[in-house]
Amino acid sequence: MPVDRVLRQHGHILANADALEALVSGPRPASIEGLGFRRWLFTRDLLMHFARMEGQVYGPLMDEVGGEVAHMASHASAETAALVADFREHVTRWHGFPSEAQWGIYARSTRWLTARIRERLESEATDILPLLSRLPVDDQGACPGKPDHRYVADAWEIRELIFGAKPRVEPPRVGSVPEDQDQKDDRNRDAEQPQQDALAHIKPPSIWFRLRK
Repeated sequence: MPVDRVLRQHGHILANADALEALVSGPRPASIEGLGFRRWLFTRDLLMHFARMEGQVYGPLMDEVGGEVAHMASHASAETAALVADFREHVTRWHGFPSEAQWGIYARSTRWLTARIRERLESEATDILPLLSRLPVDDQGACPGKPDHRYVADAWEIRELIFGAKPRVEPPRVGSVPEDQDQKDDRNRDAEQPQQDALAHIKPPSIWFRLRK
């Protein structure tokens, strides 16, 4: 995976973190609509980044390179898994609309989580980006591996928590992966227009839930 792509993904995640922190630092909004949209932007970009790092960076470094590089990739993979577990716990507790009395607690929990995410991205930039040149490539110069299905499944599950599950009226798109901001060319970033979210109509594919550990 090119270094500039990883850094671009970092930039989107940090921008989402800034926006979410700004929102929770103010008074409780009158509606959950904008909050839900911000939560999904944050979740989508974060977990798709982690899915790519796991499947296209850490996995190949551990399986194909070995040695100290594999050890560093294994450590980064474990740290990412621990962070995603904390992220899921946070979302499970706070996926609804916090009451006025709970807003301050929710804000502190959100800031704690975004601080941990910033630390993880800093560790990626410091420890992992210098290793990207060691990744194996195929005959076309592309790195092997696909986004890790567990984190893709996490993204879909959290989306259902945020927006609520809707009846499925069409067959699921098996192997479907949500487009993150790196792929969407900055579409649908305006939190004041959540109805423009291009993913609002996509149903999470049930196969991911069977693939989870």
